[in-house]
Amino acid sequence: MDSTTISLCLELCPWARFHHGKGAFKLHTAIDLAGDLPQFALITPGRVHDIKAIRTMEFPPGTTLIVDRGYVDYAWLWKLTESGVYFVTRMKDNCRYKVRECRAVNRTQGLRCDQTIVLSSLRGKKYPGKLRKVSYRDPDTGERYTFLTNRFDLSAKTIALLYKARWQVELFFKTLKGYLRVKKFLGTSVQSVQAQIWVALIAYLLVSLIRWKERLNWSIPETMAVIGVMIFCRRPLTLLFREAPTLRLAPPGPEQLTPWPS
Repeated sequence: MDSTTISLCLELCPWARFHHGKGAFKLHTAIDLAGDLPQFALITPGRVHDIKAIRTMEFPPGTTLIVDRGYVDYAWLWKLTESGVYFVTRMKDNCRYKVRECRAVNRTQGLRCDQTIVLSSLRGKKYPGKLRKVSYRDPDTGERYTFLTNRFDLSAKTIALLYKARWQVELFFKTLKGYLRVKKFLGTSVQSVQAQIWVALIAYLLVSLIRWKERLNWSIPETMAVIGVMIFCRRPLTLLFREAPTLRLAPPGPEQLTPWPS
């Protein structure tokens, strides 16, 4: 779950006042990792903080939310825990805690620690329960990450991989802005901006439905590119996709020449 900021002209859209004389609004959504589908869409002014916007949302028990540090509000996290909702997030640098238990980890997998902790700061006392702290070092980039979660049933490596999968929501925002044109709006009112976003989301779901029905291994942008080219053909899209290969392969290019003779 995350949000993205979309810029608007403040003179044309005075309702979208952001800061420094600029206009913008935020689109909040959550992507189901099993199907890469948006679960909801919430539009707020750009000045509204992520945690303030998402407090109004309710999630079914058993859901696991993967969020960044912008959503770390201990009172809200405790409310999720009481309602049976799990979460995986990153620990803030100024977080104060006490270690209650340490578990062995496989350091060859990039794991550094797996601990059970309780928060000891004044704000941290708003979460009176126990939390799990997992420290992980990415072997590719060398960056170190520290996660907080209320899931004790999964392995430490799975917790790290879950947070890495949060990148799917960033790819969704990139597709929404780049391929579905949610950057330039036809109207300036709140209703027209919302209508254009809803239309873009409907288009995204329709493309996803075509990929699932035709069992395509293409990505959303690749499928949309084919639809954009073939949409003027007087043939059903399903027939076109059946004639196309299920796996899109780029033709091999010419071999790279070396600048120096061997």
